Amino acid sequence: MADDYYQILGVPRTASADDLKKAFRKLARQHHPDVNPGDKGAEEKFKRINTAFEVLGDSKKRALYDEFGEDAEKIGFDEKKAAAYRQYRAAQAAGGSGGGGIPFSTAVSYTHLTLPTN
Repeated sequence: MADDYYQILGVPRTASADDLKKAFRKLARQHHPDVNPGDKGAEEKFKRINTAFEVLGDSKKRALYDEFGEDAEKIGFDEKKAAAYRQYRAAQAAGGSGGGGIPFSTAVSYTHLTLPTN
């Protein structure tokens, strides 16, 4: 499982936009590759800090991350895919199949497939 972005920045889930920015700046300065030349660990940490702030610093991405966690990244922080995913999860929780199957474009129906007969 990926690291929690709030943990990476060291802030609570209730952190304000200003708190996020302050935490990001502090950690980015501390782990910046120019401050830690040749330190691969600091470089990796710097990348994770940037990724976390890229998501949490954007209100729409943050809302989707708060709702879906790392699955938000899998759907590309796309609002339409998020709506379909909500519908799918609600149907699964209700014990159904989403009222006709999985609401994703990858769903395939084989009921109308005609195979050649020899």
